[in-house]
Amino acid sequence: MIFININGIALNVKPNSTVLQACNNLNINIPKFCFQENLEIAGNCRMCLVEIKNSPKPVASCATPVIEGMHVFTDTPLVKKARESVLEFLLINHPLDCPICDQGGECDLQDQTLYFGTDRSRYFELKRAVEDKNCGPFIKTIMTRCIHCTRCVRFANEICGIDNLGTTGRGNKTEISFYLNNIFKSEFSGNVIDLCPVGALTSKPFAFKARSWEIKKKQTIDILDGIGSNIIVQTFNNNIIRILPKVNKDINIEWITNKTRFFFDSIKYQRINEPLIKTNDSFKPITWERVFNIIKQKTTQFDPSNQNAVIGNLIDLKSLFTFKQFLNNIGINKFEYKTEFNYNNNTIISSDIMCESTFKLKLKDLSKCDLCLLVFCDPRKEGSILNLHLRNTFKKHNLEIFSIGSKLDLTYPVKNLGLNILNLIKILEGKHSFCQKILSSKNFIIIVGSNIYNIPNGINILKSLYNKFQNKINILQLESGFLNFLEIFHKKKNYKESNKLTFLYNTDNISILSNDNYKIYIGHHFTQDAQNSNLILPSTTFLEKNSYFLSTDGIIKKSIKTLNKNNNIKNDYNLFQNLNYFINESQDYIIFDKLVQQKKVNNEIFYKNNIESIFIDSKIIKPLVNIPYKTNILEKHSKILMNSLKNENTLNNFII
Repeated sequence: MIFININGIALNVKPNSTVLQACNNLNINIPKFCFQENLEIAGNCRMCLVEIKNSPKPVASCATPVIEGMHVFTDTPLVKKARESVLEFLLINHPLDCPICDQGGECDLQDQTLYFGTDRSRYFELKRAVEDKNCGPFIKTIMTRCIHCTRCVRFANEICGIDNLGTTGRGNKTEISFYLNNIFKSEFSGNVIDLCPVGALTSKPFAFKARSWEIKKKQTIDILDGIGSNIIVQTFNNNIIRILPKVNKDINIEWITNKTRFFFDSIKYQRINEPLIKTNDSFKPITWERVFNIIKQKTTQFDPSNQNAVIGNLIDLKSLFTFKQFLNNIGINKFEYKTEFNYNNNTIISSDIMCESTFKLKLKDLSKCDLCLLVFCDPRKEGSILNLHLRNTFKKHNLEIFSIGSKLDLTYPVKNLGLNILNLIKILEGKHSFCQKILSSKNFIIIVGSNIYNIPNGINILKSLYNKFQNKINILQLESGFLNFLEIFHKKKNYKESNKLTFLYNTDNISILSNDNYKIYIGHHFTQDAQNSNLILPSTTFLEKNSYFLSTDGIIKKSIKTLNKNNNIKNDYNLFQNLNYFINESQDYIIFDKLVQQKKVNNEIFYKNNIESIFIDSKIIKPLVNIPYKTNILEKHSKILMNSLKNENTLNNFII
């Protein structure tokens, strides 16, 4: 530790810390524009100036390392005058158009000018103007507002792997620009909107929608992939107008993909808002009472052996759990998972493989690895946050990455071992030169893409990988709905044309269905399957209910309701409970909420830790659905639980 003195307060700090970090430890507010803790230090805004004893002039605290015996002063007249001068220079060419700026109310320049700036201007010359740049369909640019903090430049270079964005010109001619006429081509490009401390880079979809003080905010998770990024959903008049990342250093750090950030428009369009029935090739609205009577009639009309269910993506554990109880109570025992990701229809996935269908390695532990093999996996498309962690590990810890399959552009070097599966077989047999790399590696991992299920004999190859490498195998699932399906339904079964009644749960474009089947569609959007169905039941999206989703690393996380649903739409969970009771009045069924409220079953099954993630011990679900599953989920996190339970008062933090 190093001893320093800040404003007369003695403090011990770690070596290699900066003065800014030391001030943060004392909760001393140091204004800054260019500094961002997840980016490299630039030190070019000069806003974080502090005075150091025996120094002839103020120094930038973000770029100054601490020295033994250093005396730092953050509130002297010299420091105040320096901050006023810096802000005066920054505002010389700023257009001062706060009333029409979307950054108003969230602008660092506004806030710091109020607290640290002067109350008048001495500049009366003409302001300069800068041409706006075309950064693509998401980023709105007004470059005259730019203060050249270079956050966007460093983010593009360090996080996105884009090296053609930088500063051009000198002095009063300096601009942030692409060296060639190009748009910001990256799956993380929308994050520069959050990084920009002024209104130079704002969101095009958010433009003129609402002011920051009118917005309601709720924290939840993203389910569009299996990663489970933490997000903040902002609503205005029960409409989502913006989605922002929530800081979680163990998962998504503080970044989210463009898909997560801008998908919310799809929630409003082609929604199913009431029950519909097909008559003469057209749909007509009907009452819920008639819907229940039709379903009861159809389920009793056909033998259970001629009924089945096909399940799609984006469905939560709670709804699937109740849906399975409903199907079992009416005698249906044939289930299949089907979405746009075309799993091989002839493949029956066995339980010993499916119980290992998640990541065994936590994303934060990737930094401990020194060798990685990607097997038919494109993490940049299948799990962009995982690709971000791989890139960080490559840059900071010299991770070597090899791949089998198509050549990939992952923004970092990847050595391709071949295009076909024969190279993987050679590795399993120990006849490939890559085996020498494995032997010399201290912490080797294999990441298998979910496309392995589509490859002929892919399941057998996956079994061979498990037998050979065991705990080194990590499967990256493309869809969170598939993980939830495997957790509840255990495995998928083949579809038979003999079925006369089919339940379609949030599916899209199931081409194998016969026109003779009576199809009941349950979902929230009017997909191709909904158009081909005989009866349509509206359901809620994941943002319109509280529920649980299994992430690719085996953690069950809670999603929070952020929108109010249409009054004529039933919650999936309540819908299946009502159907269950309506068709089988005397049939007992387990209530999911009561199940998870049993605090004394398998110790405490719910708890909340520092990163706002919620875990459930899978043993509590296992006896009910009779599926094998990894039993060490709670064991891995028991240390976190015990550390949080230092006194009885922390029991109030449990989310039950």
